[in-house]
Amino acid sequence: MEKLKKLPLGKSDFKSLIENNMYFVDKSMLIKDILEGGDVILITRPRRFGKTLNMSMLEHFFSMKENSENLFKDLKIWNEKEIIEKYLNKYPVIFITFKDTKKDKLLSMKIEVKALIRKIYSEHLYLLESDKLNILEKRYIKQLLELEEIPGKTDEEKDAKEDTIFESSLKNLTEFIYKHHGKKVILLIDEYDTPIQQSYLNGYYNEFINFIGNMLGSALKDNEYLEKAVLTGITRVAKESIFTGVNNLQVSTVLSELFNDKFGMTKEELHEALKYYGMEYEEEKIIEWYNGFNFGGLEIYNPYSIMNLLYEKKIKNYWINTSGNKLIKDLIAKGSAEIKAKMYDLIEGGTVTTTINENLVYGDLNVNVEESVWTLFLFTGYLTWIDKKGDEENPEYTLRITNKETKGFFERTVVNILEENRIDYKSIIWLLTNNKKKKFEEEFKKIVEGTLSYFDVSGEEPERFYHGLILGMSVGLQREYIIKSNRESGYGRADLILIPKEKSKPGIIFEFKKLDIDEDKNLKECAEKGMKQIEEKNYEAEIKSYGIEKIIKVAIAFDKKEVEIVIK
Repeated sequence: MEKLKKLPLGKSDFKSLIENNMYFVDKSMLIKDILEGGDVILITRPRRFGKTLNMSMLEHFFSMKENSENLFKDLKIWNEKEIIEKYLNKYPVIFITFKDTKKDKLLSMKIEVKALIRKIYSEHLYLLESDKLNILEKRYIKQLLELEEIPGKTDEEKDAKEDTIFESSLKNLTEFIYKHHGKKVILLIDEYDTPIQQSYLNGYYNEFINFIGNMLGSALKDNEYLEKAVLTGITRVAKESIFTGVNNLQVSTVLSELFNDKFGMTKEELHEALKYYGMEYEEEKIIEWYNGFNFGGLEIYNPYSIMNLLYEKKIKNYWINTSGNKLIKDLIAKGSAEIKAKMYDLIEGGTVTTTINENLVYGDLNVNVEESVWTLFLFTGYLTWIDKKGDEENPEYTLRITNKETKGFFERTVVNILEENRIDYKSIIWLLTNNKKKKFEEEFKKIVEGTLSYFDVSGEEPERFYHGLILGMSVGLQREYIIKSNRESGYGRADLILIPKEKSKPGIIFEFKKLDIDEDKNLKECAEKGMKQIEEKNYEAEIKSYGIEKIIKVAIAFDKKEVEIVIK
């Protein structure tokens, strides 16, 4: 019996994987796609979807420092004879990965980034002996490598000059290499956004973005020494100046068809892997657990989860435990009551419809928190898109939790974040269930006054904010109540229904009404109209279908922060 190939757990070096005859999902046709693509290509995918491995594959294919025939002769790209003849090992390559640049201080991050650049320059020490470079260019290299002192009267002057040297370092290296070899350079930058995100999370974004933005921007914009540049990351969340003005920029996100089968595993590749390792009998259950990623309309599976599944032979959460997700956690904590309410809707199997900002900038994350939250959830893989509507200029996407594996993240991490950052709403709902109506009214009005801004309740659909607030209050009752939000009930739609799991407890119906100055005399009349709607449309029908006899009806009328409540 043929010995099975080893699984490439944690492996991201293409050469090592092929030479050690490990299981490889053949993505080599990415090479052809890259060659046919733009001059500068940005590819964003969630973590653990093979970005670094693919970048390593590109490096070994193009690099003129080696002979890579043995690495590619059994792969699909080998059938593209013209590409093999023209491009295999024919170009100088610069490959830099920022995936491990995670520092909590500006100085530490700059030192880390500069160390990465120095390492790349040290791989090209032959340039110091090249007769194609002049004395000033060689002095620049020596100063960058700390082989020659940077002039300056003070340490501050020297630091400023050093920053300037490094801001143009990638652009200059492409020029030096071109002058020496007479060939344009292929530039590969892996996980470009990691240091940028770290700077944002640790409070030095504004100071760092100019440094890293100048370094990357100068290398990408109008660089005549560049044959092709490919960047990968999780999001496009970066200062626009990095890409603004880049000629022939091509961007591939989870929303686009471009390269949609080149990162992650397709359903066919999953089937092939399960069959090879004798787990095809579990395929239906595996698909149910791990499917759901939608890359440009194509069903994709997380290779990290699948490879670990094949190794352990157990269906469980693998992927969600591999990252801290501090940015997402911070945004959830800052989110409005409506965002928090939608989180619970998602956990209950619901969806969210929203615009997605593919050009999100870190500095603007707090400007539109809701759009930022859903955009980041989508690009990081915790949500997937299932529908797209509207025009191409401003489409709306319908999102849901990606699969059973990612649902675990919501049920544990997201719920914990929401619980940690909420007021003790449970006790306020308890006032209702224990017939303390007046006290409930008092406490609810205090919360509205203290937690909702004027903006929250003066938008196009202010009912949603009150609805979200009540839903947030109900969180602590999930073990005791079935919580249904905007579901069909009776002859209409109840805004929010709480159905007790114990028949001895009361059910609760909430209806929200915004004051109509043309039709309502005052908030009291508006609230009474809401109560009448509850009764006339028989919203209590669904609760009674569970065998619940006692029902509390709550109509809440509002005008901005002014609130009136009727309870029966």
